[in-house]
Amino acid sequence: MRIVAGRYKGRKLQAGKDLSIRPTTDRVKEYIFQILDEYIAGKDVVDIFAGSGSLGIEALSRGARHITFVEKSRKSIAVLEKNLAALEISHDQYTIIQQAAEMFVQANRREFDIYLLDPPFAIEGLQILMDNLMRSRALGYRDLVIIEHEVSNPLALTSDIYELFKQKKMGRSLISFLQKTGEENE
Repeated sequence: MRIVAGRYKGRKLQAGKDLSIRPTTDRVKEYIFQILDEYIAGKDVVDIFAGSGSLGIEALSRGARHITFVEKSRKSIAVLEKNLAALEISHDQYTIIQQAAEMFVQANRREFDIYLLDPPFAIEGLQILMDNLMRSRALGYRDLVIIEHEVSNPLALTSDIYELFKQKKMGRSLISFLQKTGEENE
C-alpha cells in the first residue's frame, strides 16, 4: 500500500496482519481522489472504518485540513498510529476515535465536509448505516459521502434521503458518491 499523490506521494503504508481486512487498493484510491481533485484542499474529512488509515492519510497528503479516523479495532488503530508516526503527521491534523461505525454515526454531532467509508465487504446492515448517516443532522446538503462497498452488497438508490451522483464498478468494489437531498428535515 502506498500514498498515490500529494505531499506524501510514493510513501509506503503498513497494513495490519489480519487477512480478513481488505485495504483499499491504490487503483481505487486514485479513482476516488481524481474525482475529489481540488475539492479536498482545506476540508475536514472523516475516515469511517479507517483500518490502517489509507484513505484518510491520502486525503491529508492531498491537502485536507483535518482527518478524523473512526475505527473499532485496537489492532488496526495501532497500525494507523504507526503510519501517522512514520509520516511525521502532526497531532493537530488528526483525531482517532475508537468506536464502531454504527455508534459513531448515531452519536456524532460534528460536521465534516467529506465522509469516506470503506466497510468490510461482508458487513451486515450497510443500508441501515447509510440511511442513519444521511439522516444525521451533522451531515449537510453539500457534504460528500464516498463509500467503497461490494458489488453484491449494493445500496438502495430509491431513497428520498440521498442521491447517487457517481458510481463505478472496479472489480468486486462499487465506489458510490452520494449527497444528502433537500427533501428530508426541511
